[in-house]
Amino acid sequence: MPTSVRRLILATTAAAVVSIAAAASLFPLHPEIAGVGGLAFWTALALVGSVMPVRLPRGTVVSVSAAPLFAALFLGGPLAAAVVAVIGTTDTREIRGEVPWYGTLFNHSALATAAVLGALVYEAVTPWILTTAPSWLGVVSFLGLLVASAVFYLVNWTLAVAAVSVRTGTPMRTVWVQDLRGVAVSLIGLAPLAWLMAQIFQLPNGVGWWATPLFVVPLFTTRIAYHRYVETREMFEQTILALATAVDARDRYTRNHSGRVSRISGAMARVMRLPEQLAEQIEWAGLLHDIGKIGIRDNILLKEGPLDREERMIMNQHPAIGAEIVEPATQLAAEAPLIRAHHEWINGSGYPSGLEALDIPLGARIMTIADAYEAMTASRPYRKQPLTHEQAVGELEKYAGIQFDADIVPVLVGLDRSILDPVPPRDDDDFPVMQQGQDEADRRRQQAPEAGQNPRPAYGLTTNTSAEPLRADRAPQPPRSTRRRLASDDVS
Repeated sequence: MPTSVRRLILATTAAAVVSIAAAASLFPLHPEIAGVGGLAFWTALALVGSVMPVRLPRGTVVSVSAAPLFAALFLGGPLAAAVVAVIGTTDTREIRGEVPWYGTLFNHSALATAAVLGALVYEAVTPWILTTAPSWLGVVSFLGLLVASAVFYLVNWTLAVAAVSVRTGTPMRTVWVQDLRGVAVSLIGLAPLAWLMAQIFQLPNGVGWWATPLFVVPLFTTRIAYHRYVETREMFEQTILALATAVDARDRYTRNHSGRVSRISGAMARVMRLPEQLAEQIEWAGLLHDIGKIGIRDNILLKEGPLDREERMIMNQHPAIGAEIVEPATQLAAEAPLIRAHHEWINGSGYPSGLEALDIPLGARIMTIADAYEAMTASRPYRKQPLTHEQAVGELEKYAGIQFDADIVPVLVGLDRSILDPVPPRDDDDFPVMQQGQDEADRRRQQAPEAGQNPRPAYGLTTNTSAEPLRADRAPQPPRSTRRRLASDDVS
C-alpha cells in the first residue's frame, strides 16, 4: 500500500473516531427519532439505499443512502447520523469481500466524519436562527438541513476524491469534474427528499412508519439516473475510441497514434492548469484529430514516397473533413475547431485556414506539438526508424515560434517520460484483416516515386501530413544550401 494511501486512511479513521466519540458523549438521541427503534428503522432504509451502488468513471462510488442518513441527522442529531453512516452505508460489495478491509474502513470513516460534521453544523445553525424567528420553524429546519447536507457532501466528496487521486495518480480536479459533475445536482436533491421523509415519519398514529418506506421508489429512480449517466458516458467514450481505432487501423504505422496524441495533449493541458472541461475536450479532440483521413484515398494516405502537389492538396483537406464529420454531434461541437486547426502553424503558414498565433485555438496549439512529437518518435512508412526523445525535442525547440507555440513547447519537454514514451505493442496488437494479401493498389502504394517526380519541399515539422502548406507562397523558405529532410516531413 502506498504511503500516501496509508496516511489518508489513518487520518480519516482518526477523524471518525473523534467525531463519533464527541457525538456519543455530547449529543444524545433526539426524541423525534423515536428511540432505538427509529434509529434501526433509518439504518435499515439506508441499507436498502446502499444495495446497488454505482461506480462513476474515475472510480468514486455513489448510492442513494444519503437520503435516509440526512433524515436520521434531522430527527436524531449527530449520534443518529454517526450510527446510520457507519452501519447503514454497508453495500453488497463489502459483504461479498470485493472491497479490501482498509477500503471499507476508509469508506465508513469518511462517511461518519462527514455525517457528524454536518449534524454539528445543523445543531449550531438552527437554534441560533430560531431565537430570532421562532415562527419560521419549518423553513429554518429545511434550510438548516440543506446547509448540513452541503457540509456532508463537501467533506465526503473531498475525502473520496482524495482517495481516488492518491490511489490512481489522477489529479483531484479531474476526478471532481469527470465523476461528480454529472451527478452532483441529483445528489444534492436528496436533501429536500430527506426532509420530506422525516416529516412523513413524524405523522401520528404510526402512519409514518409504513408511509416513509414508500420513498424507496423515488430513491430507486434516482439510482437509475446515476446508472444511466454512467452508461451514456461510457457509450460516448467507447464510440470515440472506436472511431479513433478505425482511423488508426488503416495504416499499421499509425496504430495507437491517436491515443498517444490524446494522452500527451491531456497531460499538457493539466500541467498548464487549464479548466478540466477544456482539458477533457482536448483529449477527445486528440483522439479524433485524424478522423478526416477517412475521406482520404488509400493510395495517398499510405503512399511510402513523397506526395506530389495534387496529392498533398488532397491530404491537406483532412482537418477540415474531420471538423465537418464531428460538428453535427452536439457533444463534440467544442472539439470541431480544435480538429480543424491542428495543422495550423504559429507563423500563419499552416492549413487549412492560415491562422496564426493566438487566432489558433489553444487546444489546437497543444495538439500540434503533441502530434508532432508522436509522429517523430514512432515509425512511419517514410521513416522506419523513430527519432529518440532527445532528437524529437530538439526539432520541437528548433521550430518553436515558426510551427509551434514557443510558450507551450517547454510544457511537453517537462512531461514525465511515462506519458511520452509509447506503450509497448502487444502480441495481439495486429489487425489481421488489414494485413491479408496485396492487391494492385497495395503494390502501387509501395512502389518508389516515378522517375521525374519532384519530391515535395521540406520545411518545418509536421505530424500527419506534409510540411508544405496549401499556400506554399506563405511558407518561409530558408536558403537552399541549408535545407534538409526533417524528422516528420512526410505523411505519418
